[in-house]
Amino acid sequence: MKMINRIIASVLLILSNSACASDDAKLNELVSQLKPWFASAEKAEISPWQYGVSNSIHQLKNISPIHGGGALLYRTNAKACAISIPHRFFDTHTYKIGRHLFNAHCQLLVHNTHHRYSDSVDGLSMDYSKRHYNLHNAAILAFQALHKDAKVIQVHGFNQQKRKTDKAKKADFIISQGKKGNVIKKQLTLCLSKLSKNSYFYPELVQELGGTKNILHTLNIRPYSFIHIEISKPMRKRLIEEQHLMSQFSECIKQII
Repeated sequence: MKMINRIIASVLLILSNSACASDDAKLNELVSQLKPWFASAEKAEISPWQYGVSNSIHQLKNISPIHGGGALLYRTNAKACAISIPHRFFDTHTYKIGRHLFNAHCQLLVHNTHHRYSDSVDGLSMDYSKRHYNLHNAAILAFQALHKDAKVIQVHGFNQQKRKTDKAKKADFIISQGKKGNVIKKQLTLCLSKLSKNSYFYPELVQELGGTKNILHTLNIRPYSFIHIEISKPMRKRLIEEQHLMSQFSECIKQII
């Protein structure tokens, strides 16, 4: 434990001395710590994220707002894919949906531990879809460095009443890979249309909620590996209440990872 404490103290010193460094440099520093953490059988704490393991699931969690907070869950006996939940406390039910996908399919789950509009200690946004330097982004980059074909499934929620177009107002699912996509978004949308006929992919079928400004697009992740899923509030409620619907949704995700 003394050794871990010394390591944590050293990391904190490095971070405090790099206050003037760019966000890229800070993010690269965290990625360099996380990459061996994923690869090693001997897990350890990485300041300020505290480590624990339960039922073969490893967890790093930061309950403080330092570096945007954040939590990571990881297990080895699953497919090399990642589930991202950036707005757990704002997009109702997205954590439960994401946790189901993690339990069913993927090795990695990353989620926020603080509300997207909560106070920040460093002046940077607490919104994980906008914040450059955090555990969330570093974990995804480090994970893809070890698993080059890993897909990243990011789950969001939206309010139909706030949409501008008639199609988006009726939508239950909006699928995007950013400004450019490939056959994945079409395959996923086709599968989700069995749950709701109001399933669309961006930008060809609907021109809202494409996630084009999401911070992950600025990072060096694999082309077409990021799948952005927007789910309406009524559909999110149905997914967590109707087991057969969640199973169908999970099967659709399985087909594209």
